Amino acid sequence: MLVTPPQIYVADDDALTRELVEIQLGRGGYGARTFETVEELLSAVAAAPPSLILLDVRMPGLSGLDALRSLKSAQGAEDIPVLMLTGEGRLDRIVQALQLGAVGYVMKPFTGKALVDKIGEVLGA
Repeated sequence: MLVTPPQIYVADDDALTRELVEIQLGRGGYGARTFETVEELLSAVAAAPPSLILLDVRMPGLSGLDALRSLKSAQGAEDIPVLMLTGEGRLDRIVQALQLGAVGYVMKPFTGKALVDKIGEVLGA
């Protein structure tokens, strides 16, 4: 029987970060799909919900916090775990993300191993 790896959606406005995260997720045994904007992410989630979302706070247009608000109020998306993956280290932003329903906060720069370990922890792998 073919086992499909957990799918993780990655929304980050930085192309290099998206590429690096996608590589690390592949090495960790996860499928990855990347998005440059929150709007692209939300559309993809509505079509096919992932196992987990990695979300940057600072995004063009809608912010990652706006996306988190939308996800947690959208039927079918409210239970998808969201890890914030960002360079935004202000305590008020971290608290706000957690209050909005993020399951964790990974600061940039990060190591691939630390990221994959955190994802495994969240997904119970």
